[in-house]
Amino acid sequence: MFRLDAYAQRIGYSGPLTPTLTVLRDICRAHALSVPFESLDAIGGRLLLQDDSLFDKVVTDRRGGACFENHTLFQRVLREIGFEVSFLGAYMWRPHHNEYSRVFAHMLLKVRLEETDWLVDVSFSHDTFIEPVPHAYGEFEQRGWHFRIVSAPGVTGGEGVEGDCDVVERRGADGQWVPLYKFADEPREVREFQECLDYLSGPDSRSQIMNTLICARTLPEGKLTVINDLLITSRPGEESVRRLRNAEEASDFLDRIFEGHAPLSARARRIWRERFSEDTDPAQAAEPAPAPDTPAVAASDW
Repeated sequence: MFRLDAYAQRIGYSGPLTPTLTVLRDICRAHALSVPFESLDAIGGRLLLQDDSLFDKVVTDRRGGACFENHTLFQRVLREIGFEVSFLGAYMWRPHHNEYSRVFAHMLLKVRLEETDWLVDVSFSHDTFIEPVPHAYGEFEQRGWHFRIVSAPGVTGGEGVEGDCDVVERRGADGQWVPLYKFADEPREVREFQECLDYLSGPDSRSQIMNTLICARTLPEGKLTVINDLLITSRPGEESVRRLRNAEEASDFLDRIFEGHAPLSARARRIWRERFSEDTDPAQAAEPAPAPDTPAVAASDW
């Protein structure tokens, strides 16, 4: 049974449940800071975007989820409160391939409120805005990071996309603007995202995303992300990407990401050890600290 009061308790929200901009901001922030991003069910399994099962997973069982899961559940929450909300599909920027994903690899929401369209993104593996922003071109700041929405006519990289897209970009610690994803304003249906998930899990997909260990936690002061054996840390003005040295270090960061979610941490640590512990180079574990541009941080610093 879908219960708003149980959901509010899950994310630590005790305010009113009325369709106002203040409530939208507060509940977006509470969800983003409380529910981890994790791909544990996607590894070797199939994600199902069904309201009841997602409520059981995130609320009853106190687990996390990927963006499709979190936003499908969050859309239901917002509708129950009384917001006018729709799904938008996004194509993620793939920096190593210098292109966008070929199918939807991210979901965000659009809320119509006070004659304004507000973009909502409470679940992303990397740093993004976590409070609603107007769907308008220009730069804005949240949690010390600078973002902007720009028009990108003719941008390529998505199959079956007609017309122009808008791009969400984030300014990195080096001052450079980097795209996060592009999206069109056309409302989408849940079944379209389920089709994308099924495709990404199938033999025809060139992507390995559904078999990738991704665990991330949005924190008031930054973001922690583990992608396979990579650790990505970000705070305003400070970013680093490096390999985790060994299972002990991986466990420390996974415990921090899943703080308050002990079963998720145990499961993620088990998967990490099975995949990477035997491949860890003992010499790498004994290497000196990385260069200054990728500082070695400890989980206790977060």
